[in-house]
Amino acid sequence: MRFYLLAPLLLTSLLPVQADETCIFISQFEQGLTIEVGTKDISQAKGYLKYKGSSVLRFSTGIRSRYGGQYFSFDTIPNIPIEQEQNIVSGSVITIVGDQSGTGTPKEKRKPGLNKIFFPNFGLNYLYFVDGNENRIDSRFKVKPEITNNIFRAAEGFWIPSEICKKYVPYGW
Repeated sequence: MRFYLLAPLLLTSLLPVQADETCIFISQFEQGLTIEVGTKDISQAKGYLKYKGSSVLRFSTGIRSRYGGQYFSFDTIPNIPIEQEQNIVSGSVITIVGDQSGTGTPKEKRKPGLNKIFFPNFGLNYLYFVDGNENRIDSRFKVKPEITNNIFRAAEGFWIPSEICKKYVPYGW
């Protein structure tokens, strides 16, 4: 009888624990800016662009169906539940391994080097987003100039992934 009471305890202690880890991309040029995504969902990684630990924009990335390749999206964070997210930019992710394309270069022909990603048109679309919202009276859309300038510089550069990202977030490496 005691065995039946202890059996569930023994079985659960033998099962592996699935922890939700955090994948972090650090801006190559703006160290205060990071993209942090959860690793809970396998098909799509969702998280936030953060400035010195505070969430500024929503971020998501995943694999396109059929053709392949990786996509990204940056969206606003609604301030109230009934407010809709506004997409700022979305497109294809460019992965780089060392000085070569991460998706276009076969693994056996790649030279070792730093892994990094780039989000085309992020800076341009962020400019249009900020410029268009400056004329609004609503203070929720006013972005501090320091944050804005740092995001502009980071948006035009590379993002360096943490080691955890390689396990969860889809790339060409």
